[in-house]
Amino acid sequence: MRKYYLIAFVIALLVLVACGANIDRAVYTARYYPPQESGGTATPQPVYSGAPIPTPMPAPPASNDEPEPPCEASQWIAGLDLREKIGQLIMPRLVWRSTQVSPATINWLAEYPVGGIILFADNVQSIQQVQALTSDLQAASRYPLFIATDEEGGRVSRVGRLFTDSDFPILPAYEIGRTGDTEVAYMTGRAIGERLLYLGINMNFAPVADVWTNPANTVIGNRSFGSDPEIVGQMVDAAVHGLSSAGVLSTLKHFPGHGDTYEDSHYLLAVYPHDRERFDSVEAPPFIQGIQAGVHGVMMGHIATPQLQNPAAPLYWMEPWLASGTLPATFSDFWVQDVLRGEMGFDGLVITDALEMRALSDHFTPQQIALGAFIAGADILLMPTDLTATFDALIEAFNDGVFDEERLHESLRRIFFARQALGL
Repeated sequence: MRKYYLIAFVIALLVLVACGANIDRAVYTARYYPPQESGGTATPQPVYSGAPIPTPMPAPPASNDEPEPPCEASQWIAGLDLREKIGQLIMPRLVWRSTQVSPATINWLAEYPVGGIILFADNVQSIQQVQALTSDLQAASRYPLFIATDEEGGRVSRVGRLFTDSDFPILPAYEIGRTGDTEVAYMTGRAIGERLLYLGINMNFAPVADVWTNPANTVIGNRSFGSDPEIVGQMVDAAVHGLSSAGVLSTLKHFPGHGDTYEDSHYLLAVYPHDRERFDSVEAPPFIQGIQAGVHGVMMGHIATPQLQNPAAPLYWMEPWLASGTLPATFSDFWVQDVLRGEMGFDGLVITDALEMRALSDHFTPQQIALGAFIAGADILLMPTDLTATFDALIEAFNDGVFDEERLHESLRRIFFARQALGL
């Protein structure tokens, strides 16, 4: 009998090795803070020393040493049809003021098999309501969803009002930076992450890695940890560790840097007027530190960089924009491929800022926006202006050979790895 057990063990071990399974992979057990009777939440206990700490969520593999995808990823991708593959790249917002999953929502998810949903404050009424909403969204989806939100703390907060009785106050990023205390940044990230996970939200579009060097820039303002790249980098590092320790995916934004622009990209194309020396010394360090801390996502800003551009336009209709120095970084393989992935070694999820923002939607069609961002290297297309047009444009472009299966599967593998980090 012992002989049969030994044979069974050897066969199981061979199967694990064949599938590329990581036997030593850390398993995260959620430790969220359920509401107390008073309606508050427990105070987070971990102390962040500023030294490297183990995180329960594996970081994305470095691009210069990327392992072969495990057979689970390949098998998952092989089981998707083309429409499902395209859908995994897209993250729309939930319908305005929708607070529950209705039959219409179920039909919508069946027609558009998206990979994620972003929630806003109008989708949020109470803790129990959000928990039911996120649970029902997952149940209605053909595949596990990224459920995301912008919970930075401070003035950009979608769910923070649900935890007003908490005895751990969430400060704006700028106030955290002024303390100079990375433990505050870590514990804030941890507290936000615990709250989000308790609600069923698994991805946070935070922390802000922009360095706020232009006082006239109000769109960033106190959302930034400060004007000193070193301080901002330290706080970003700590915030990423805090969110990761709670089991939530974090996202740096807004690459290549929105802190020294005059324009608000919600309404106008923002312009970063500086050269490479300035970028390397001011804007780049916080993003580099966040990447080294194991962040799983980087959000591209709708920012033109006239002094730092592609040598050639990825698509023909971009040529006039490149020539005039107004091509958005969202469409720039220079920023995504050369700098972010190549020089900085980031191989996690590249996520666009909302594609419906007027910096893009005033100048480009929904089809151009979706295809331009994906060709540049984005993995997740956030909040497209027209969901149907986005699906159709990407499917048509694939069928016409504008991009190939290798490019498509590259993004799908990254999505698989990020879901794997969440245990989905």
